[in-house]
Amino acid sequence: MEQNTEQLTEIIKEWKEKSPSIAANFKERNREKAKEPMIYFFQQFLMTLFWGNRKIANEWDLLKWKESVKELHHLPVNAIERLSFIEEQPDHYHSYIQLSELFSEWEKKSVISLRRKS
Repeated sequence: MEQNTEQLTEIIKEWKEKSPSIAANFKERNREKAKEPMIYFFQQFLMTLFWGNRKIANEWDLLKWKESVKELHHLPVNAIERLSFIEEQPDHYHSYIQLSELFSEWEKKSVISLRRKS
């Protein structure tokens, strides 16, 4: 499980490094340029949900993420609703704000929890 903690930490670190450039794209009203990294980090966030719950996600889990996430015990508040919004509109600034908040909340909740259990 230590590997899960490391992978989770790496994704959060990558988000922190690259999210300012996504925000800059939105500030410049370049939604198309922001869309691809938003989709990438949406998928990365889903992976962190599984790792934070000590589970390994397969391709089906990611494709049918709404069903798979319902089975997880630890989630950010209103995670499914918020993630649905992001998935439907990845090129909207409000989706960026939601994803940023989810990463922040999940970092506090999962990394601390995983470190305590290891």
